[in-house]
Amino acid sequence: MKIRNRFSISKTGFLSLCVAASMAQAQNSSNLEEEVLVTGYRASLLNSTAAKRNSVGFSDEVFSDDIGKMPSQNLAESLSRIPGVRIEREVTGEGQQISVRGLGPEFTKVVMNGNSISVASDGSLGSGQKGRQVDLDMFPPELFSSLAVNKTSSAQQVEGGVSGYVNMRTIRASDMGDGSHFRVGLEGAYNEMSGETSPKYSFMYGYDTEKFGVLAGIVGKNSKSRTDGFESVGNYQDGCVAHWYDAVDDDDQPLGRKSGCIGNTEGREGYYQSTGANTFNYTDIATADYAAAHPGVNVGDQLDLNAVSGLTDEQLDNMKLPYIGRPMYTYGDRDSLSMILSAQFRPNENIEASLDILRAEADRSFVRNELVNIYRRNYLQYGLAWIPENIQLNDDGVVQSGTFYNNRAWVGSRAYEEELTYTSIMPSLHWQISDVFVMDLSGSRTESDFDRDEPYLLYYSAPGVMTHDYNSKMPTVTHSVDVASAGSGWTFGAGPGTEGDAYQAGDFRFQRNARTTETTSFKADFALGEDADISGIKFGVHWDENISDTTGFTGGDDWNNRVRTSDLNDNFANYVIDSPITDLTGKGVKGIASVNWGAVKDAVDYDNFVPDSSAGGDQFGSTIGDIEEKIFAVYVEGNSESEVAGRPFRTNFGVRLVDTEQTISANGLTKTSDYSRILPSFNAVYDVTESFKVRGSASRSLTRANPSSMFPSAAWNGSGVDEVAVGNYQLQPFESTNFDLGGEWYFGDLGYVGLNYYQKDITGFVKPRDRQIPLNEVQAAVEALGYDFEVSEDSLTDIQLAAVADCGGIEEGTCMTNISDDVNIEGVTTLTGWEAIWVMPLDFIVQGLGFNASMNKIDQDASDPDGEIFGISDTTNFTAYYENFGFQTRVTYTLQEGTETGGGWSPLLADDRAQLDLSASYDLPMFSDYNVTVSLDAYNLTNEPMRSVFESDGNTFNLRYPGATYTLGIRASF
Repeated sequence: MKIRNRFSISKTGFLSLCVAASMAQAQNSSNLEEEVLVTGYRASLLNSTAAKRNSVGFSDEVFSDDIGKMPSQNLAESLSRIPGVRIEREVTGEGQQISVRGLGPEFTKVVMNGNSISVASDGSLGSGQKGRQVDLDMFPPELFSSLAVNKTSSAQQVEGGVSGYVNMRTIRASDMGDGSHFRVGLEGAYNEMSGETSPKYSFMYGYDTEKFGVLAGIVGKNSKSRTDGFESVGNYQDGCVAHWYDAVDDDDQPLGRKSGCIGNTEGREGYYQSTGANTFNYTDIATADYAAAHPGVNVGDQLDLNAVSGLTDEQLDNMKLPYIGRPMYTYGDRDSLSMILSAQFRPNENIEASLDILRAEADRSFVRNELVNIYRRNYLQYGLAWIPENIQLNDDGVVQSGTFYNNRAWVGSRAYEEELTYTSIMPSLHWQISDVFVMDLSGSRTESDFDRDEPYLLYYSAPGVMTHDYNSKMPTVTHSVDVASAGSGWTFGAGPGTEGDAYQAGDFRFQRNARTTETTSFKADFALGEDADISGIKFGVHWDENISDTTGFTGGDDWNNRVRTSDLNDNFANYVIDSPITDLTGKGVKGIASVNWGAVKDAVDYDNFVPDSSAGGDQFGSTIGDIEEKIFAVYVEGNSESEVAGRPFRTNFGVRLVDTEQTISANGLTKTSDYSRILPSFNAVYDVTESFKVRGSASRSLTRANPSSMFPSAAWNGSGVDEVAVGNYQLQPFESTNFDLGGEWYFGDLGYVGLNYYQKDITGFVKPRDRQIPLNEVQAAVEALGYDFEVSEDSLTDIQLAAVADCGGIEEGTCMTNISDDVNIEGVTTLTGWEAIWVMPLDFIVQGLGFNASMNKIDQDASDPDGEIFGISDTTNFTAYYENFGFQTRVTYTLQEGTETGGGWSPLLADDRAQLDLSASYDLPMFSDYNVTVSLDAYNLTNEPMRSVFESDGNTFNLRYPGATYTLGIRASF
């Protein structure tokens, strides 16, 4: 089956068509003399400009006219034009989270209607995050009236965001106007990669009077997506030439023929002594495919690997390949449904009571297949060792191209089923008690549940010739066997080799995890003064309780026995099906054979299997556990307005005292911690002239540590003995001292230019710590961190025992294990940056023409080298628009510059990424009473990939192509 279809109009033609239509509309309308109403995108810019002009601190706001129109697919996309805001994307290319001023999403406090929220989803595919990030793709923009981003703190704000504070305000009946109002919309989004169309519908009704208002809305969408790419699991690893030897136990009793690297095997004098990690195995014994390609060579002949590979012994032993490098694809769909209900009651002009309820659901089903052409444990004893030929190395000893004989592709197939729900109930009361005294009471309760089922099946192709070429953005991998088609050559396991009887059993992993989050809050805010936001005192009490429970499920011995006794072992080829993707991106393989997941599950009676709760981590290597936080805060702030040199001068100053109690549990252990912090803040703005403002700010802010780093636990990470993940329950919060200075020059109601400088001095930053030690020292090292931990034959699984045997045994000191934990870093990391924004109407050229542009330049200086912050990058955003006489079009260009994204085992860089989006709409004049608008939008027109590379040489580490998306829609309001 071929999933991608051709789209009938080219991207260049599409862009030209919209621009030409814009110019024609402008020309035809140039001589009309009538009042032009400011609506749509220009209206949203006008509202944003007014909000910024009236603010005291450094803030930006996006209003509903903007976020309700494509190409802003969701709330994350809607915030991209704000300077200092960077989008974190899902593998499908859709914006999922935001980062503010260089720091990651977990450093941005996201609230809804001023109240704390939590979404139980775990981030992008394969990340398994369980921190404080909020996935914004859960919320459709149609249900919100505005998004406010505060980059500086005030005492009234809920703490938790070192980098920023984002308030998402849900829509109410009063936002739609007096009387009855309907809004309806219907869209179809065509994705180039999947070749399918995703429908979306929305309906909203609002009724508002002087006394009462009610609103109800619903948004539903079925998203179909496909992503092609290449990925690696870890850094470059080396290999060795493996040889057969007679193995014996500690009592010199024979164990049969085994294979191993010369440096790790006794009694092999005269051979090159191998060094390094030796993750991969090579062989100098001719295999059938090698002999077939080389006349005169017979199967079993000993080869001169130096001549065959073109490498010296030292080069051959140290040549590097990416750890589990693999072409991949995913395809599937996501059904989402969001509903909102809002009620407002105003018994008199001094009191307003409101209730806002939001419910969101998302079910996701998709398959991911990976062609692991370079993998660990391709041991000679299983008949998996390769013969490398014509190897070309780069200056770092990395294989840039080469041919590998006797390569059995190791395919991994995963069938994901995900369910996510979110519910929030937020009552509030506003009471103008007197002319100078106001009380605001609000409460909030949110619940979110996430369940993911991810069975992972791995299987082998027939042996053949694999070529690997790293000289392009998408690494080129080819196989002489047809890895895209079903056939008799597919097997569940591998082995034995030409000697011995060792067999690599099939691998079918049971992977399931769940997460539940709850937030409960109460806020009592008071204001003293006729207009306390301008001149007066504000004070209040806030209480929050945040709960996050994570659970992992494992198959255990019962699952392994079920797999071993199933039909998969003897008749696995019957379960393999042709690749559903036949046009995989790149010059290499065009598909990856999949499995009939229904038949596979029936073979092991999957639906009736009852798993055990995991005592360690989940399939992502994250420790699982529960955390409960009780937070009590009091604050007071003062606002003043005066004159300096005859010009207005406004200030906001305050202090927030916050106490945090944490109860953290994992693996039957419970730990508690308690800390208090004082967070002062000061903001000021001075009107130098009527159109020129200067701002300044100073504050302290905090972000609490990631719960998944604090769970009191020590557990193996993965199926082998490669890593132990340890939680640090004593982590302290991140704290930052912040300084901002800037200003804006306004020309008219819409246009302005702004420039800001900011500095953040961050302490308590958390960094991962990795220590590679011999396996026989792991138990003592983990116990020194305060945990009971055992490393013995009795405590290890069968898979772990096999891995230990392959590398020499527990006590030999040849098996290496990484101990990974998180620690607070001593010293200060200073972030400094510049933000610029330019909103420019060009009505003097063409009525309705204009642009807005923003940029953020950021740098860092860490007093401790280990305090370097990964992921910070410069961003640029430019939007050109035309809007007049019912026609609107805009083109948006977003550039996110490359940045270092990880350290430790895999130092990586993210590539520069530029994305081009386009939106066009037209108000149909024949249906003017119903405000009917048709729209045509294009997202990621150039199919820009998301790519990260090895810092050492620039070769691809991860690469994903999400495809371009074209959306045709119609909406009406009346």
